[in-house]
Amino acid sequence: MTTSYVLERQRELKALKMVERQLEKTAMEKAMDDAIAKKQASDYRIAAKMARIEGREAPAAPEPTIMKTPEVVAAVEEPQVAPVAAKAAPKKKAALKKTPKKRK
Repeated sequence: MTTSYVLERQRELKALKMVERQLEKTAMEKAMDDAIAKKQASDYRIAAKMARIEGREAPAAPEPTIMKTPEVVAAVEEPQVAPVAAKAAPKKKAALKKTPKKRK
């Protein structure tokens, strides 16, 4: 048997995970789009150099692509986690007093 607050916490974690996965997916898509754009720019520079070397006209520059920025809809607010109380430091033990040595 689980209590309602445990079930609520599980639902919050599921929703948070879903949002995190969406963010990871959009970040991966953006990285792939950036890599493709970088590759196209590199290919254009190489083609332009080869055209100059061979004495022919350079190809037309590729048009820049407009990158879409998808909006992520947050399903749940940040989960409210109760602050954990700091553990009390152990008390220091008093130093042992040395007894004076007896002289003979």
